[in-house]
Order: sequence, then structure tokens, then C-alpha cells
Amino acid sequence: MIEEPVFKAYARNITPDMETGIGSWTEDQIVDAVRNARRPDGTFMGPPMSFGWYKNMSDTDVRAIAKYVKSVPAVRNEVPQSTYAMGPQGPRAGNIYGPIVTTVPDVPKTDIVKYGEYLAGPVGHCMDCHTTYVMGQIDMNQIGRGGNVYARPFIYDWAAVSANITSHPEAGLGSWTDAEIKRAITEGVSRNGRELLPFMPYWLYKKMEPSDLDAIVAYLRSLPPLGPAAAPANE
Repeated sequence: MIEEPVFKAYARNITPDMETGIGSWTEDQIVDAVRNARRPDGTFMGPPMSFGWYKNMSDTDVRAIAKYVKSVPAVRNEVPQSTYAMGPQGPRAGNIYGPIVTTVPDVPKTDIVKYGEYLAGPVGHCMDCHTTYVMGQIDMNQIGRGGNVYARPFIYDWAAVSANITSHPEAGLGSWTDAEIKRAITEGVSRNGRELLPFMPYWLYKKMEPSDLDAIVAYLRSLPPLGPAAAPANE
């Protein structure tokens, strides 16, 4: 369960269980749900899943995810409905993530910066947390600037603030080496040896191919240098 001022969301059962999971969904319906937040019945899902980023996931990658989800063992587990205070009917009333996407081409790995942008966006959605939110909306003029507060008081007694990962030499990663950035991504260790806080899934990123890590570092190096965020945002 993830609770914020405007919603109380429960992670859904996405195993192929026919009654409590998504066993009756086709691969196409799973792809549509990941990209467009749309259920088979035509209603739409709400936050915190990063649909705005997943819309740009390539056909190859999103279909691989759908095939994987269909392959896991079915588990019966009834999950409560998420609730939203975002208008009369919340996200179910309509798509709040923009136009429906039906096809996205692969991003060529030969363009290392563009491929790194793809990995840090639609695939890893790093930039979702590390781009500053203003009044509950992501500000793409502050991409990579961080400053967002993430707290789970019912699990942890602390809050994490997303770091500035732009190329700024003091506030960001401009003075970090490639090896230091990679260690932070895959091991959760800062350049000075300090252990970084969750919620970044270091244990998953640790499985990344070295070439993918290289691409992400190349993309982060390309981000314009932005100074510290004005103040932590709690959205």
C-alpha cells in the first residue's frame, strides 16, 4: 500500500490467477495497461505507476514484459481497491496520461546518449523521481534536478530526497567519475562511501548489462547543469 494526500493505492496482483490476478487479460491488454493505464473494461488506472514514462516504451520491450507477466506462477491474492481524491471519479473517469499510444519503435543502441535517455526514462523511470515536481506536476524544465521527498512512515522512520543527477559540478554528478556513478546506481553507495537510502532498487539495477550502464552514464553527462532544487517537494 502506498499512501499520499490524494490517493491510497494498492499494488495489484499481476500474476495469471483468473479470479484475483490478470489471468484473463491478453498480452495486448497487458501492453495497453502498461503504456496507457487502461484496463480491459476501458477504465483507467491512477498513480503511482509511472504511466507517463511507460508510454514511450518500445514495442519489443513492453511485449517482453507482457510475456513475462503471463509466465509467472498464478497466485490467488485478493487486493483492496485503490482510492483517489482527484476529481469526482478519479482516474477512472478518463485518461490523465495523454493520448493513447499503440506503437513505439526501438531506440537504436548505436546512439548511446539517446539509448541512455530511453533506459533512464521509459525503462528504468529514473527521471520520474529525479526530476523536480512543482505543484504535483513533473517539471521537465528541471529534469534530473531532484528534490522530491519520498516517505513511507508505516515502514521507515525516515524520508528520502531524490538527488540532483544533472551535470552540475557541485549540486549534481558533474565531478563524479563514471565508476562512482555506476556504483551509486548498482550498489547504493555514494562517492564518499555513504550508504544511500531506498527507494531506488539498487539490487535490480545491479543486474544491468555493462553497456546499458555506460549508456545511462552518457545520458546523465548530457543533462544541463542545474543547481540545487529550491526546496524539497513532497509530491
